Amino acid sequence: MHFISSAMASFCLETTVEDAMQTVRDAGFDSLDFPLSVYSRPQDAPLRGDDWRQWARGVRRTADRIGLPITQAHASWEQAIPDDLHYESPYEIYERTMEACAILGCRQLIFHPVLYLHRMPDRSLWPRIHDWNVRWFHELLPLAEKFDIVINLENTFDYRHLQQPGDAPVPYTTAQDMLELVYGIGSNRVQLCLDTGHAHISGQDVPEMIRAWRGNLATLHLNDNYGLIRPVFEDLHLFPGYGTLEWKPIFDALRDIRFRGVLNIEPVVELARMPRAVRVIQLRAAAQTLQVLAVYHKPVRKKSGLRRGGAASGEKYAYAASAASCTGGASAAGAAGSYRRADRDGRKHAAASGRRP
Repeated sequence: MHFISSAMASFCLETTVEDAMQTVRDAGFDSLDFPLSVYSRPQDAPLRGDDWRQWARGVRRTADRIGLPITQAHASWEQAIPDDLHYESPYEIYERTMEACAILGCRQLIFHPVLYLHRMPDRSLWPRIHDWNVRWFHELLPLAEKFDIVINLENTFDYRHLQQPGDAPVPYTTAQDMLELVYGIGSNRVQLCLDTGHAHISGQDVPEMIRAWRGNLATLHLNDNYGLIRPVFEDLHLFPGYGTLEWKPIFDALRDIRFRGVLNIEPVVELARMPRAVRVIQLRAAAQTLQVLAVYHKPVRKKSGLRRGGAASGEKYAYAASAASCTGGASAAGAAGSYRRADRDGRKHAAASGRRP
């Protein structure tokens, strides 16, 4: 299983596709979240051209050569529900995106729910928005079957700051909203993608969201922020630990539901402004953070070692550190040992001072 992954959407347009992928690999990640969304938006984008299939095959060859499998990808989010809520079928770019995902050798394709970009003081329009989305994603199911794609629905947030104090929340921000959409579509081709940053901005309890999605959570967008800090742009996509999310409970919840997918991080937008060497340093730190968290919150086994091909039957083994070291020497297990020692020392200090750790 490819264990730690990074998106490259925040900096891929500042360089070539090959260099962006190599940057992720050099940082120590062993798989990739590929931004098909970025390569489909401008009218002159690769997925808009006549040779888009050839371009996708070239990306696949590059990934194979670098040794960076594409384990998930992100679809475009350019379509919105019209002002009068009349129905419109998925744009043609979505079919191209799904076929391109298959060409890349990737099965997990992440979609945002289609949003109604107007203020909604109450929930009166929610049933129509829900029915609109169910119908829209139903139209994509034959393509998902054709290309062997799993549609991953990502939780969203009020990114246009349309809502006012006292208004109803934006649709598709809560665990229940997203589950109702999955159940409404009613296909095993539809799963969920958790964006921890979006959930934090929306005031959600991220660990409880994870537990509510047991059996439906397939992919992750791990990132941090400071919660709702309007009017400042809040979707900062900070590395885990740089914002105000509590990460131990998040990894505890992933362990509790036996999440066996890829730990994927969505990096900060500011990486685009950094020199390549700085990007690698920043991403390397993020990769090490994921390795440490994964090892630290791994269920403890009495017997050491993994059997070839995975965990033994009945063993709770949701996490294992990536074999690739980010530093070329220090192991994730060694880093986790330091993390455990720091945690243990902190608990001793708290006990001595009478505080609860």
